[in-house]
This record gives sequence, structure tokens and C-alpha cells, in this order.
Amino acid sequence: DPEMRKAMGEQAVALARAVDYESAGTVEFVVSGATKEFYFLEMNTRLQVEHPVTELITGLDLVEQMIRVAYGEKLPLTQADVGIDGWAMECRINAEDPFRGFLPSTGRLIKFQPPAEGNGVRVDTGVYEGGEISMFYDPMIAKLITWGETRDEAADKQIAALDAFEIEGLGHNIDFVSAIMQH
Repeated sequence: DPEMRKAMGEQAVALARAVDYESAGTVEFVVSGATKEFYFLEMNTRLQVEHPVTELITGLDLVEQMIRVAYGEKLPLTQADVGIDGWAMECRINAEDPFRGFLPSTGRLIKFQPPAEGNGVRVDTGVYEGGEISMFYDPMIAKLITWGETRDEAADKQIAALDAFEIEGLGHNIDFVSAIMQH
């Protein structure tokens, strides 16, 4: 709820101030569902793969802000300026082999057509049709992020966008793409 979110945000900011931290980062908490108490879990001093979720609900480009701070610029906003609008969800699209315990798959992408972007749908990827999924890199081939005014709307857009994805691999290992949902 908004009160818990505010308290968690205040604790995250207090932690960053206590260690003079000046960059993008993520503070994670564990929450007790029964008592609504929360406990510090860890701080990651980098952007996480889920940062587009935050970008979509705040309207902020976190990568741009991180680069500006690293360059020595002051942030053009305060914590009070950061608002939350709607809901966002993210799926990681991974090349994995379900017959080998979901180990990373390698091979050529003979078809890669992500869903159309816009209207609350965003796709972050670095692969292309005809490109190779190498054994030397992470098997994540795309992130699919959706935004909606409600949680249900964001989930419905996520399902429709996943249905619109077209991916085919050539090679003995690319036969399955898994999606991990984050929100």
C-alpha cells in the first residue's frame, strides 16, 4: 500500500545517504505478508535488469540519469518529484533447452519478430533475425515490458504481447523460449 511503499522508500534513501552513495542502485526488502513488516535484504549498486519497470511507472530514463550523475551533473529532481503512475510488468525472453534442465541454448535465430511497440508495450533487445545466440553470453534475448493503468491491464498487455512474439531457432539447442515475469 502507499504507506508501506513510502516507508520502504524512506529506508532506501536513508541507506544510500548513510554510505554517501551517488548513482543508480536498487535496495531490496523482504516483506512479511501477515504483519506488513519489512526487512533489508540487499543493495545492488547498479541498475538491475528490471529497471524498465521503474522507468515506465515513473516516466524517468534511469540510464540517462545514471550517466549524467557519473558525468558529475546534479540530479534535476528530488525524491518528492518522483511519482508512480500505473503498473508495469516485465518478462525476460530466454533461449533455453527444457530437455536439459533449462540450460542456455545456442544457435542461429532464423525468425525473430517481437511484438509492435507502443500503447504500453516496450521491447528491449540486442538480437536480430539471423543473429547467433552464443554460448559466451547470457541466453536472455529480449525483455518485454508492458504498462497499464491497472495491474490487470498491464498483465493483459503482457499476455497479448507474448502471444505476438515470433521466435524460431536453427540448431539442435534452440527449441524453447521461457518468460520470467517481474513486476
